[in-house]
Amino acid sequence: MTRAVSVLACGVMDRTGVYGSRGTSKTWAELEADPPGTGKTVFKVAGKTDATFRRIDFPARALVLACEAAGLLHVLTEAQRAETAICVETVLGSLTTDLDFQRSLGADVVQAGIFPYSLTSTCLGELALRYQLRGPTVSISVLEHRPGEALRESIRMLESGDAPFVVTGCADAAREAGAGCEAEMRALVAVLAPRGQGLADLEWPEEHAEAPFEPLLRLCR
Repeated sequence: MTRAVSVLACGVMDRTGVYGSRGTSKTWAELEADPPGTGKTVFKVAGKTDATFRRIDFPARALVLACEAAGLLHVLTEAQRAETAICVETVLGSLTTDLDFQRSLGADVVQAGIFPYSLTSTCLGELALRYQLRGPTVSISVLEHRPGEALRESIRMLESGDAPFVVTGCADAAREAGAGCEAEMRALVAVLAPRGQGLADLEWPEEHAEAPFEPLLRLCR
C-alpha cells in the first residue's frame, strides 16, 4: 500500500523570492530587500506587521516568510492549529548565529541575546508562537545527501495519530559558508493532513531520493 498524505498548502522562500500555493509571488526586487528579509518584509508579503521579525535569526525569518506564503492562518482554523505539529529538517542548522556568537566571544561585548538561536529548535518555537501551533515540535538535522527525513517523520506522525496536521519542510538559511558547508538561503513549508483532503497527495519519500521536496516546490509556483 502506498503511504501518502494530503498537502493543504505550501510556501517557499529562496534567493529568488517568496512564493506560495495560495498565489503569493514576490521577488526580492519587489520586496526591496535581500533574503531573508528585513522588518518590513512580512508586511510586503502578507500585509501585516511583525514587530519581532528583524530580531529573529535567518532560519526563523525564512520559515516565517514561507508560512506566510503558504497562508497558514487561512488554511487551518484556530482549533486545528492548536493540534498541529511542526517537523522541519536542516543541514546548516543555525550556522550564521553560531559564527556571529563565536566572533563576539573575542569582542568587548558578547552577543548573549542571540545565543538561544544557536539551537535549531528555537526557530520552530518562533513558528509555534506566531501561529499558535500546539502540537509536538521536532527539529531534525540531516546530511546534505540524505534529505527527506522531515517528510517521513511527518507522515509517521499523521499515521500514528500524534497530530492531525503537520507543518513540515526544510530550512537552510546562512549568510556565509562555514564548517565545510556552502551558504544557502531557502526554507520550504507544507501543511500536511491525512490523505484525501488537500491540493495533492504526497507519497512517502524513498530513503535515497535526490529531491524529495520537489513536488512541493512545484505547488508553490
